[in-house]
Amino acid sequence: MTTLVMALSFCSIALLPAAAAAPEPLSPSPSVSGVVKPERKPAPIIFYAAKYATTQPSDPKVGDSWVSYLSLFDEKKQRAGDASVQCSAVHVSARRSLAQCTRVLRTERGLITLIGLETVPAAVPVSSLAAVTGGTGHYTGLTGTVRVTDGPRHVAFRVQPAG
Repeated sequence: MTTLVMALSFCSIALLPAAAAAPEPLSPSPSVSGVVKPERKPAPIIFYAAKYATTQPSDPKVGDSWVSYLSLFDEKKQRAGDASVQCSAVHVSARRSLAQCTRVLRTERGLITLIGLETVPAAVPVSSLAAVTGGTGHYTGLTGTVRVTDGPRHVAFRVQPAG
């Protein structure tokens, strides 16, 4: 009987390394072609605006604030809503002035809110990059960047959604 127990114990020990070295199950293959496709960027959202009214001073001082009201148009130049801009001068020098600007684009589909720092006054048109800080309605949860091109009478907004 002792010989049988020792023989069974030896067989169990002999099998243990083989079981421990068993390969792990295979993971699913990535794709048939083996090519990983990059994620597509969401399409940009483009708006144009005509300045309707502004209180922007021609020679801003630190702390000066101004507002602007805009008529908003879609990519096909059809009326899309309106927009407001509120800026405050945060730095003024002989070479340039900087203003922090908050913008709200209001469309039938919802609001898009933007914030950025831009040079004022600068070569016209002024082009700056701003952050998309949120939205409502169709634009709920929207984040990303926006290229704002601001001219004397017109503004272009090219919103690039994140992700």
